[in-house]
This record gives sequence, C-alpha cells and structure tokens, in this order.
Amino acid sequence: MLSEGTASRQLPLPARTVSESTRKGSILIDKLGLRTSAQAEEERLMQLFQNRAGLKKAYADLQDEFHLLRDRLKQQEGATIRVQEQLDALGDQLGDPTNGFSALVFFQLRALWKLCHQQLANFASDLTRQQEARESARHHSEALARREARLQDVGRRLDEAAVAADDERSQLAALQARYAALTAFWHYFNRRTLQRSIDAQRLKMAAADAVVGDLHAERSAAESEPLPEFLGISLEARRTINLAIIGYAEILCERLSVSGLAARAKEVVARRVQEMSFGARAECDAMMAEIQKGIAIARSEREVAVTVKAKIEKYRAQCTYRNESDTVPSSDSLAARDSEDVMNMKKTARAPAWNVLAEDYWDLYTLMLR
Repeated sequence: MLSEGTASRQLPLPARTVSESTRKGSILIDKLGLRTSAQAEEERLMQLFQNRAGLKKAYADLQDEFHLLRDRLKQQEGATIRVQEQLDALGDQLGDPTNGFSALVFFQLRALWKLCHQQLANFASDLTRQQEARESARHHSEALARREARLQDVGRRLDEAAVAADDERSQLAALQARYAALTAFWHYFNRRTLQRSIDAQRLKMAAADAVVGDLHAERSAAESEPLPEFLGISLEARRTINLAIIGYAEILCERLSVSGLAARAKEVVARRVQEMSFGARAECDAMMAEIQKGIAIARSEREVAVTVKAKIEKYRAQCTYRNESDTVPSSDSLAARDSEDVMNMKKTARAPAWNVLAEDYWDLYTLMLR
C-alpha cells in the first residue's frame, strides 16, 4: 500500500494547473523585481532595431520617388520651354507680313497630311471590320457544322447500340422464358445448363447497356461543349488589307501629285515652320487655293474601290515577303515594275509610280496590320 503523500507526488498535475502555476510564478517574479534588467533592455533594443529598419526602407522608397518626380519635372520643364520657344517663333513669323503667309501654308499642308492619314485609317478600319465579320461568321458556321456532324455520328452509333442492347435484352427474356417452362424434376440438368446461358446473357446485356450509356454521355458532352473562340482574321486577309491600304495611299499620291501637294506635304511633316518658305503672299494664296482643292480630292472616294482592286492584283503578282508569317510586303518588291508599266510611263510621259511604302507616305507603316 502506498501512502497518501507518495500517491500525491506520483500523480501528474493537469496542464491547466501547470500553466496557471507558471503564469502566477512569472507575475510574482515581475512583482518582486526578480526579472533581470538585461533581458528587458535586450527586448527594447530589438524592437528599436526593427522600427529603425522599417523607417530606413520607407525613407529609401520616398527618396527614390522624389528623384523620379524631380527628373520628370525637369523633363516637363524642358518640354514646356521648347513649346514656348516654338510658340514665340511662330508668333514672330505670323507677325511678319513677309513670312506670315508661309506659316499658313505650312500648317495647311500638315492638315492635308493628317487628312490623308485619317482617310487611310478609316479605310483600313472598315476593311478590317468587314473581314472580321465575314471570317467570324464563317468560323461560327463551320464550328456549328462540325458539332452537328459529330452529333449525327454519335446519334447513329447510339441508335445502333440501342438496337443491339434491345436484341440482347430480347435474347435474355427468351432464355428466362425457357427456364421458367422447365418445371419438372427431370429438367434439373437442363435448368443448370440454361442458367449458365442466362448468366452469360446478362453480362452481354450489361455490356450493351454500358455502351449505350457511354454514347449518351458523349452526346451530352458534344451538345454542351463551347464553340472554339475566333482568333482573328487570317494571314492572307491581313496581307490583302495591307495591299489595299498601300493601293489607296498610292491613289492619294497620284491624285495630289498634279499640283505637287503630296511631296510638299511630306516635306513639311519632317521640318519646322521656321525652316519653310513658300514665297510671297500671292504665291502663298495660290498654294492655299491648291491645298483646298487637294483636301477636296483627298476626301473624294470616287472610283477608289475599283482602282484599289486593280492595284491589289498588280501587287500580288510582284510583291514578296521576308518570311511566311510576315504581313507587310518588302518595299523593294513594290518598287519593281514590269516592262509593260515602264513602256506605258514612257508613252504617256508620266513620272514613275510612287513607292509609298518605302517613303512612308501618310504615315503608312502605322496602319499596317501585323
């Protein structure tokens, strides 16, 4: 027999009792001032170091942002100064009776350039939208046709499987009917043989029903499967649209070349207003009258579609591409002309055809589909 004192020493204390004892002991140590000051000081120093690291990181981030904003401010100030200088120079030029009209011609030629670019942009947008609508509709109809063909194939196989399952079920019913008819005791061995046939037929019927179930699941999956997404117009369509844009740009150059407006417009977009002079007031007035005619010509879309179509056929016969996936033809191939074109130019005394792609007329490269 163990004494009560020995038993009490051997029994483990509950976890809650131990935790409470430890906490009370810690509180008692704190109250009595027995915790060492070195431990408390170490904890305070650790907290200070953590706070200092966070403040240093925040300060570094603020410094980086400050330098970035200061650089942007300097850039903006430089741009503002340049714009102000241009405005001052423009004001001086407009205030000069001799050169003021040249500035008017300069900006009207720029307006003509922008108008031609906008005409090409609208033309390209319309062609792209129409082609996307056609190819998207064709893609949708082809996807529906493939789904319908798949559903028809599954339906045909499902009908065949259902007929096969019904045959297996009929054979099982016939075997069961024969088994039920064998009731005499001398039919014992016949019933055993027939039972084995019935068991085998049940397996065949289960397999046939499983095939029917799988085909039902396949048909449901085909019906619920989403149609494939339209990924955009084809490579050939993008090449054709680019050739059409090039053809339209060439038409604009040809129509505006009578009065030399195409070349003048290209010249002004590459130079500053202070660098250009178009003569006296009478010459500037004549030039501005021609520019107004050119603007009307650029806005006119008469016979554009027929002419562009003819140019596309000509480009296709001569243009080449850098690789199989490229959509923009090489400018050198567009510059090449056949002997018939050269002879026609000599007979009509016309200037050589414009290579609008090489010279990037009307900012053509920004409109090319990639």
